[in-house]
Amino acid sequence: MNKKTLLFSLLFATIIISCNNDEVETSNDSDEVSTFGIRHDKDLSDYENVAKSNDTSLPNFDAVVNFSYSLDGSSNEDYTASGTLIDTEWVLTAGHNFYDANEQSSPAPLEGIKVKIGNDPNNPDAVYSVTEMILHPTWLAGNQEYSHANDLCLIKLSSPVQNITPVLLFDDGTESLESTVWFCGFGDYSEQAGQDKNSDSKKHAMSNTLDRKVDGFQTSLNGTTYTGGILAFDFDNPNGTINSLGDDHIGGFEDQLGTGASSASALDYEGATVKGDSGGPLFVKDNGVWKLAGVLAGGVTNPIPNHTDGDYGDISIFIRVSSSYDWILSNME
Repeated sequence: MNKKTLLFSLLFATIIISCNNDEVETSNDSDEVSTFGIRHDKDLSDYENVAKSNDTSLPNFDAVVNFSYSLDGSSNEDYTASGTLIDTEWVLTAGHNFYDANEQSSPAPLEGIKVKIGNDPNNPDAVYSVTEMILHPTWLAGNQEYSHANDLCLIKLSSPVQNITPVLLFDDGTESLESTVWFCGFGDYSEQAGQDKNSDSKKHAMSNTLDRKVDGFQTSLNGTTYTGGILAFDFDNPNGTINSLGDDHIGGFEDQLGTGASSASALDYEGATVKGDSGGPLFVKDNGVWKLAGVLAGGVTNPIPNHTDGDYGDISIFIRVSSSYDWILSNME
């Protein structure tokens, strides 16, 4: 298979990161260890095992699905992305997976999209076709800037999914900063050591600490104003020397994330998001219940100087579900 995955950081490719030469943080110091997406002292299989563990203390990772698709309507599975079952027939994902106004004249045709259920997209438990795609209206209109916080898409499946409980949506905006959160997706690790370059990566789950939440973004179309928000976390290294949202270096976009604390302590299953994870869920606990709080929109690849995509220091950005809750629900009716 001629396999390529969507570069999930396309939304932020034009951002220029400023540097403070007197006080910088770098990930390529001779004393630092580099990695890609996961802790360097763990195997990818550790994160895959979490995703399929069915541990009732963790989020419902079974509801996380894989998209394999083309942009021209063909049966070629040129791209991969992630999404979450929020109803037996509806999946919530990111709009940029299927429509980038800078690259496409129209969204990806439905006939070229497959939705795969299960932990291994190479051997899925079930495959569904798509009957409807609803892009956020201002995203569809071409308002596709980071600050619009509208990178959302609803996908309707050809038939209801059986034996999987859809996740609940975070609806009240009370996400707790500094709380442990979980992300799950099908990001592409095929080029990494020990992986099969000709196969799609399996579902994996990783934890992090919620560092930022911002609301108040707005877009308008035809007299209607839509609100949006974002959530964010960074990828800390185990020895605590790289904490990109907790240092004094402020990149060209980070002021839009607001200010706040950021723990430098890496969790046991600390991780970042990589290409192919786009549209995947950020789970946050709400009164003891794990809910879908964010949809992966992208990541900043240069949050610290001399940074490599996927390495320690990555910052992942999610569209805040609670800010767009009304739009999501109204379009599933």
